[in-house]
Amino acid sequence: MTFPRRLAAREALANLRANWVRSTVAQAVGLVIGALMVGVTLFDVGRIAAYNEELVQAGANMFTVQREDAMGLDAGRCDALVGMPGIKGAGGFQGVERAVSLVDPGISFDLVTASPGYAAMIWPPPDAAAAGSSEALGRAVAGGRVAERLGVSQGGGLSYSAAGVPGHIEVRPAAGPARSAESDNWVVVPVAPVGVVAHCMVEAVPGARAAVESLLVGWFDEPVRTIVSAVMPEPPLGMSPSDQLASRLSRWIPLVATAALLTFQAALWLARRADLGLYGLLGLRRSRLAIMVLTDYLFTAVVPVCAGAVAMAAWRASELKGLVLSLTALDFARAGALMALAPAAIIGLLALTKPFDAIRGR
Repeated sequence: MTFPRRLAAREALANLRANWVRSTVAQAVGLVIGALMVGVTLFDVGRIAAYNEELVQAGANMFTVQREDAMGLDAGRCDALVGMPGIKGAGGFQGVERAVSLVDPGISFDLVTASPGYAAMIWPPPDAAAAGSSEALGRAVAGGRVAERLGVSQGGGLSYSAAGVPGHIEVRPAAGPARSAESDNWVVVPVAPVGVVAHCMVEAVPGARAAVESLLVGWFDEPVRTIVSAVMPEPPLGMSPSDQLASRLSRWIPLVATAALLTFQAALWLARRADLGLYGLLGLRRSRLAIMVLTDYLFTAVVPVCAGAVAMAAWRASELKGLVLSLTALDFARAGALMALAPAAIIGLLALTKPFDAIRGR
């Protein structure tokens, strides 16, 4: 008996409607697998990304460079590091002195003079573009705590006295949170990068820490050896974000999810061996059986899995960005590639079992 391809697909859809309980259960399983596939990877990678942000915020990619004899480094050479490959920012620290507010002499703070890029590393702005704005270069920057005490949380003028010498500067609050509690009581006055600086602070972009450290060793042409010190030591072996990404358990999600889906689908087809035997008695060819398998698989597995994944992604959309988005999409693509092989595996599994004889009419 000839069974047109189009009728084979329609017959598969009719079977899905007739066996609506089985179809509903299969689609529910697919929805759950799709949602878990995205949710588990998103949680796992998101946790590692949050840990990496904590390390970066604490200064994991930052270095200080100073002469061994503490005589100071060339300020212009320090400032020239800005824009070099692998370097996020650089700035020179010139000095610090204790100052008091002339409005309220009971309020004291540390008045730091440094090159313009220094404040952006002490208080990293949420928006990287803000670090190089003209406002950031033209006014002093106050830590959050001292800005509130001095009444300049929204910006404004600050009259002060340092070493008995009065002064007045325009101040804006720091663009981001302080990397250390000490700097929350600083007011950083940007000065031109000329002369010498006590030390040069440099921040590397994530992943370029080793390369930047090597660059800094020979960057300053000084007659005395320069010392490059990391603000934070590297995490122990296996604890760095890159190590955690390489060993994350969620990388097995595509394989586990596809195996679960394949097992469930095979069980459904084995449970229908008596019904399929009828098609064998009617002379159903293997190519038509394959069409029925693919149609059934499409509507009970592929579509529900994709719907579950999209629903989970829409629910957690705010977390899907950067590395989290890339790895979640990569894991789902891997699962999709494995899912494409599942129908052939199902038919192959059935072909190795006696129930497949019923399909062929034996």
